[in-house]
Amino acid sequence: MQRARGVRDFGPEEKIARDKIVENLKTVFEAFGYNPIETPVLERYELFASKFGIGQESDAMRETFKLKDQGDRDLVLRTEFTVPFSRFVGMNPQLKKPFKRYQIGQVFRDGPLKLGRYREFYQCDVDVVGVSDPIIDAEILQLTDEVFKKLELETEIFINNRKILNGILDTCGVAKVDQNSVIVSIDKLAKMGDDGVRIELAGKGIEKKQIDSLLDILSVKGTNQELIDAIRKTIGDNDGLKEIERVLEVLAEQDNIIFSPSLARGLAYYTGNVFEVYLKDKSKINSSICAGGRYDSMIGGFLQTEEEFPAVGISFGLETIFDAISLYGKQEMKKTVVDVLLIPLETEYLVDLFEFDKILRANLINVDISYLETKLRKALEYAGNYGIPWVIIFGEDEKSTNKVTLRNMVSGEQEKVGIEQASQIIKKWKIG
Repeated sequence: MQRARGVRDFGPEEKIARDKIVENLKTVFEAFGYNPIETPVLERYELFASKFGIGQESDAMRETFKLKDQGDRDLVLRTEFTVPFSRFVGMNPQLKKPFKRYQIGQVFRDGPLKLGRYREFYQCDVDVVGVSDPIIDAEILQLTDEVFKKLELETEIFINNRKILNGILDTCGVAKVDQNSVIVSIDKLAKMGDDGVRIELAGKGIEKKQIDSLLDILSVKGTNQELIDAIRKTIGDNDGLKEIERVLEVLAEQDNIIFSPSLARGLAYYTGNVFEVYLKDKSKINSSICAGGRYDSMIGGFLQTEEEFPAVGISFGLETIFDAISLYGKQEMKKTVVDVLLIPLETEYLVDLFEFDKILRANLINVDISYLETKLRKALEYAGNYGIPWVIIFGEDEKSTNKVTLRNMVSGEQEKVGIEQASQIIKKWKIG
């Protein structure tokens, strides 16, 4: 009786909290005009391994769960949603652009385990295809900020651009053929530090003077504008710098956006702006809770066409967000979805309660009946243990007066009212 490593069970209390997070995410996503889609858990291996997908050299590809079907075809459990979304767009040419979508569901990676990182986890993605202007990147970051405000989490949004990284690598003399592999190593700077990245780059055949020059440029410090000026002085005028400036200009009042020239995002498909979001207080969780970027070449690459499909998206990690809310205590943990427990003082009154629950449910009130316990004290203990906010008590006295006893479990106050009136009181409380 053991779970597989890296997966978790969620009881009602945790599941209710997670569903509340998802509800908040959907509310913000839809407020910005994103529509839901769903794609399969199983995808073809070559789709993900493609140079237009996540790439053979990425950590995500090495961590992919691989399997074969009975026709000996190579399959994977999806590791993320961007590649399946690009396939979906490519297979549906009738879609009008821009096409804005969100998707929420399980993804799988056979990677190292720590707080916030699991082998089965939920991602919550938003993507836009069809808009090349970086102003849509700014919308994605505005949406991101709104999500975390709604979840009452303080965050910092780090932004960089792949064109800037490629410009830096060109300046350092790194061959084009090696640049994607070097970017995968740069992506590990925060985890491995300069020394670890030096060793890894040397192992990839990168010369010492190139490594020194690269790390020297990436170590520059300052405000967003100071960093942009310093990088421009080093690599010249660069489209990536202009795209960063466009986003920062549009979001000038959003003071939690930080330009980070060393931010790489290790996946091969990124082509422009890239983002990572961290909690402002990293004392308990130091993993990103949200990340994404531009992938303008993926869809056209899959279709083997010269047609451009500019695309950008961001992915919210439900597991890390849930862990953050649990640790920082920003969301009430409910043990049940039940609004009211109906308590019969004798089993003969169960039939009456069956009629009452229809009235309550018609008013969108979540109802449960105390089937096993007719002793009032025990039934009230049950309601208290699960945090059920209301109870309706029904016995001989209530039946003779055609009323019920409605009790508020928080205040302890109770009154005898008709079932319709009880329903309206609970409904008003539920609406808030």
